[in-house]
Amino acid sequence: MAPRNDNPPDPADSRQVDTILAHAEITQWDGPLPPPAAFQMYEATLPGTAERLLSMAEEHQRHRISQERRALELTGESMAAAREAGRSDSRRSYLGIILAFIIAMTGLLGGIMLIATGRGGFGLALCLSMLVGLAAVFVYGARSRRAERSRRRAENAAGPE
Repeated sequence: MAPRNDNPPDPADSRQVDTILAHAEITQWDGPLPPPAAFQMYEATLPGTAERLLSMAEEHQRHRISQERRALELTGESMAAAREAGRSDSRRSYLGIILAFIIAMTGLLGGIMLIATGRGGFGLALCLSMLVGLAAVFVYGARSRRAERSRRRAENAAGPE
């Protein structure tokens, strides 16, 4: 009989071969509910878990739908407000043009009448002041519209915060 060796094996001894098997499994899912196999394991481990998970998923879905509806309502409201503001600005703009035309024509006709009645200096001054005033208003309006457009472009480029 061979002598029995109760000493642990020497790691430097190349005659001994150890086989180690390892098994690792990673499971993941995307969404509120696990895959069916995991769902069954949850229910087997703790009865009632499946019902609770379903309730949580349904509540989450209801909440998400309500949030999306609210966002759509707010978007619709802001779009309606922007449309109304645009209409209001348009009306004011047209009213301003009409009033400017009436004032300019009154001033020009008044100047022409002054020239026709022998007060040429006053009539010429009135006509010229009307024309200079109209030109100044148009230049100012063009600059302010250009500045407003560039401000809006800058805001849109920055995006929502």
